[in-house]
Amino acid sequence: MEKQIFTLLQEMNKKLDHLDLTLKEHSVILKEQGEMLIEHGKMLNEHSNTLNEHSEALKEQSRTLSALRTEQEFQKAELSEMKLQNAKDFSEIKEQLKNQEDSIEILKDETWNNKKSILRVQKTMGLS
Repeated sequence: MEKQIFTLLQEMNKKLDHLDLTLKEHSVILKEQGEMLIEHGKMLNEHSNTLNEHSEALKEQSRTLSALRTEQEFQKAELSEMKLQNAKDFSEIKEQLKNQEDSIEILKDETWNNKKSILRVQKTMGLS
C-alpha cells in the first residue's frame, strides 16, 4: 500500500510539475500579450493625437471656406450693383446721344436753310 501511495504521489508530482511548466508558459505568453497591449495602446494614443490634429486642420479649413464663401457672396452682390449702375449709366448716355443726334439734325437743317438764304441774298445782290 505504501508503494501505491508513493506511486500516486510520484504521479501527482509529475502532474504538478507539468502544470507548473504550463503555468510558466502561460505566464510568458500573458506577459508578451501584455507588452503587445501596451504597445498597441501607445499606437492608439499616437493615432488619436494625429486624428485630433487633422480635426483641428479641418476646422480651420472649414472656417477659411466659410470666410471665402461670405466674401464671394459680397463680391457677387457688389458686381450685381455695378452691373445695374452700368446699365443705368449706359441708358443715360444713349439718351444723351439721341438728344445730340436730334440737335445735330436740327442744326443741319438750320445750316442748310441758312446756306439757301445766303445764296438767295447773294443772287439778289449779284455776288454769285
